[in-house]
Amino acid sequence: MDYGKSYAQISGSQFMLPNNFYAQMYNPSYMHSDNATEISIPGFAGLTFINQGSFKISDLITTSTGSPVIDFDNFYNHVKANNYIRQDFSIPILFFSKPLKKGVFSFYYKENISSVLNFKDDVVELLVNGNLAPGYHSFDSNEMNLLTTGYREFAFGYAKKWNENLDVGLRAKLLFGSMYINADKWNFGFETAPSGDVVTLSSGGGGQLMLPLSVILNGNNSIYTIESQNAVGKYFSAYKNPGLAIDAGLTYYINDRSTFSLSVRDLGGIWNRYNSFEMTQDENYDFIGFDLVSAVRYPEETGYTEPNILVKNVKDSVSQVYQPKVNINRFVNGLAPKTVLHFQYKYSEKLTFGVTNQSALQLNYFNNILTLSALQTWSNLSVFENVNVHGVSDISIGGGLQYESTHFQFFVATDNLVAFYHPANNRTFSVSAGICLLLNSNKESGTNKSGFKKGNGETSKELPFYRKLRK
Repeated sequence: MDYGKSYAQISGSQFMLPNNFYAQMYNPSYMHSDNATEISIPGFAGLTFINQGSFKISDLITTSTGSPVIDFDNFYNHVKANNYIRQDFSIPILFFSKPLKKGVFSFYYKENISSVLNFKDDVVELLVNGNLAPGYHSFDSNEMNLLTTGYREFAFGYAKKWNENLDVGLRAKLLFGSMYINADKWNFGFETAPSGDVVTLSSGGGGQLMLPLSVILNGNNSIYTIESQNAVGKYFSAYKNPGLAIDAGLTYYINDRSTFSLSVRDLGGIWNRYNSFEMTQDENYDFIGFDLVSAVRYPEETGYTEPNILVKNVKDSVSQVYQPKVNINRFVNGLAPKTVLHFQYKYSEKLTFGVTNQSALQLNYFNNILTLSALQTWSNLSVFENVNVHGVSDISIGGGLQYESTHFQFFVATDNLVAFYHPANNRTFSVSAGICLLLNSNKESGTNKSGFKKGNGETSKELPFYRKLRK
């Protein structure tokens, strides 16, 4: 099963904590248990980083004995026939949640970057021996696929208690595409003649491209280069490719001990209309080396070519094989729809167990993560452990904690504790962390001794000044 193009998600244990502001972003029905206003600290709103692959990074950057040297032979001995590596960054810049009379309003701004590469072991064979065994074998990379997506989202949500047992939430998201590269079924080849005097270079594939940078074209509409000046500034100022998406969630309180929740997210897409292209490639070139005869003649002789021009002409011919042709075209790329199913059982006041299933689907690619969790709570501190099953093969053990004081909430979570010691020696690794301010005040009704009107009720029913247990 190939699930390389789907998008990874946060640790399943975080759904054990409806107060966690990250969990509230992933399930719109989650609300803080009291009426506290939540504001993420600028610069500390958190991040999520996920690395997943069909191989360990250490297989490539170390030898079989563990020496830190790039060793393609060791990599080739461990790599599978079909391989992928995916990395995701999710960076909330701002999160805000405000209780209203009949519900809770929330807003967040988040940056998302995801990239995945699928390739066959044929590519590694070229890295191992250059395909230059006796007989000058030909080389074919087989199909390679690259999908890189960057976009920002501005989300507006509302959650409320539907009845005594059910909380519901809905969120609308305004999206802006920053980058999109879909290189589909790309193939690179080197075909040698039996005599060994000609090497035919070839490449082919298709896909779509959208960049925040200027694309400079040749006369035949092939890409000559990308203008990279002020790339970071242009990326964060890209607002010309809009999109829409919605999230929905519910939380059902089965009884005093059992809770079930469901969320469906990222139903929507992005309309790429600025600096967007359809991309095709089908080129080849017979490389016979450099014919130096014309360069060693006298300048006044017929057929003389300056050496630098000779080199440039050959280099341009070779480069053309790897410069795809593009046509300006508008297109829509859909987000990967995601679902989260979560059930938890409160065994005692201090111990809770849970099971979470997260899935994502894009085109024919599917990703599923099943998490079994245990949560221990002491006063303001929550500690959790989890066992995660990624797809059908990989298993990891993770954990984390959340501390919620009078004025702030802090959490850190991972799905692979071992990876903190040696991240490169693990196929999968994720970490999420963040800090959120809690604004609570004890306002009283009526007037004070000076005659000034007091507040009209407390902002928080439970924290931080006193606890008022709800019926």
